[in-house]
Amino acid sequence: MQRRAPAKINLYLHVTGKRADGYHQLETLVVFADLGDVLSVTPSESLTLTVTGAFADEAGSGAENLVLRAAEALRAATGIRAGAALVLEKNLPVGAGLGGGSADAAAALKLLMTHWAVILPQAQLMKIASALGADVPICLTGTPLIARGVGEEISMPASPLPELHLVLVYPRRPLATKDVFARYRIARQIATPALDFSSAEKFCMSLAQARNQLQPVAISLLPEVAEVLLALETAPQARLVRMTGSGSACFAITDDAQDAHHLAQYLTQRYPHWWVRAVRTA
Repeated sequence: MQRRAPAKINLYLHVTGKRADGYHQLETLVVFADLGDVLSVTPSESLTLTVTGAFADEAGSGAENLVLRAAEALRAATGIRAGAALVLEKNLPVGAGLGGGSADAAAALKLLMTHWAVILPQAQLMKIASALGADVPICLTGTPLIARGVGEEISMPASPLPELHLVLVYPRRPLATKDVFARYRIARQIATPALDFSSAEKFCMSLAQARNQLQPVAISLLPEVAEVLLALETAPQARLVRMTGSGSACFAITDDAQDAHHLAQYLTQRYPHWWVRAVRTA
C-alpha cells in the first residue's frame, strides 16, 4: 500500500498574535498540490523507515523523522505492537515551507491505520497530529482550508476554490521555522480578505489583498528568497507571487497549465541551480 503526501501551499499567512507560551497565532489559507512525497508500507515484524528520492539525505531516516514519530505515536495510542516496513520517496525539499515533513506524518497516520486495521475517533487522531507539529492536522485534513490559532482551528472556505495552476520555486537553501519566528516581530494585523471564488482570475485579484507576513523576515535571513520573488514577479505569466509558509519556497499563480509550464521551463533554464516545478491544486 502507498499514499501520497502532497505539498502544502499557504496562499496567505497572517500573524494574528502571540500566546503566553511563546507560540505565534496565525490565520492561513492552505491548498495542496498534485505533487508530493510518496509513502509505502509492507508487513514487517519491526518498525523501519527507508528514505529514497531527491531529498533523502536532508530528510534523514532516524528517530527524528516525522514518519517514525507518527508511527510510534499511533502505536502508543492504540496499543498496537505490530511492525511495518516504511519507504518514503522524498520528492519535496526540506525547509522549503511546503509542509513536506508534516505531510509525510499525516500520510503515515492514514496509511498505518489502514495497514494495522485500527480506527481512532477523529478528535483523538487530530490530537496525535497536533502533538507532532502545527501543520500535521492541516495536512491530515488534506483539502483547501483555513487554519487559525497554531493550526488546530480548521474551517473550510466559504465556497470551493477554483483550480489553480502554479509554479513552485525553491532556491535550494532551507529556512528553519524556529529561526523565522524567533526574528519575527508582531506587525499590524491584516484583515481577512473577502475572497471571490467565482473564477481563478477574480480569486487572484481578491487574494492580492492578503500577505505572507513572514516573507520580510525570511528575506532578511535568506536574501535568495528576494531573488526568487523578483524572478517570478517580472515573469509575464505570473498573476500573483508570494512565499509559502515559513520556508524559502515561493510560488506564482498563472492563468493556465500552459503558462505554468512555460514559466517553469524558462526558470529552469535561467536558474538551473533552483528546484522548479509546475503544479496545479489537487
